[in-house]
Amino acid sequence: MALVEILRKLEAQPYHCPVGRIMFQKLVYAATREGLPTGLGYRKCSFGPFSSKLQQVQTQLVKRNLLPEEPLGRMFRVRVGANYARVRAEFEAAFAPWTHIIDKTADLFQRVDTNQAEILATVMFAADSLENSLRRVPAEGEILAAVLDWKQRRDPPLKKEEVAAAIRNLAMLRWLSVTYDPDLPLPAEELL
Repeated sequence: MALVEILRKLEAQPYHCPVGRIMFQKLVYAATREGLPTGLGYRKCSFGPFSSKLQQVQTQLVKRNLLPEEPLGRMFRVRVGANYARVRAEFEAAFAPWTHIIDKTADLFQRVDTNQAEILATVMFAADSLENSLRRVPAEGEILAAVLDWKQRRDPPLKKEEVAAAIRNLAMLRWLSVTYDPDLPLPAEELL
C-alpha cells in the first residue's frame, strides 16, 4: 500500500511524467533501497535493477483495483485505482514510519521520465555494488564506469554526461555516498 501512496503523491503533481511498468519498477527499487520493507530483492537486468517478485505484488494490487494498468502508446501506464481513496484511511497509520521514504521517493521521481528513472536506479544499484565489492565509498568516476560497462549494449547508448549528472545529483540529494571526482564529464550547463 505504501507503494500506491508514493504513486498517489506523484499523481498529485501537475507536471509529472506518466508512470509505466519500467518507471514503477525503478520507483519501487529506490523506495526499497531507502528502507521501505517491501521484501523484494533486486538483480542486475538490462533496464536496470529488477525484481521478478514485483509483478506478483502488482497483480494483487491490480486485482483489488488499487493499481490498474492502461495502455498508453507503447507502454502500460500504472495509475492509482479507484479503490485506493476508499481504503487509504485504513493504512495511513501504517505509513507513518515510512513517510520520509514515501515523500523522498515521490520527490525524486516527480521530475523524471522513464529513461531518467532507469539511469537513476542503475546508478544507485551500481554504487551499492561497488561499495560492497570495494568496501569503501566509490568515486563518482568509478560509478560512471560501472554504469557504462553495464549498459554498453543499450540502444541507444547512454550519454556519459547524462549518467555523470545523475551521479552528481543523486549525491547532492543524499541518495548516494560518493567520493568527489573533479574529472566527472558533466554537461556544460551543470558546470555553470
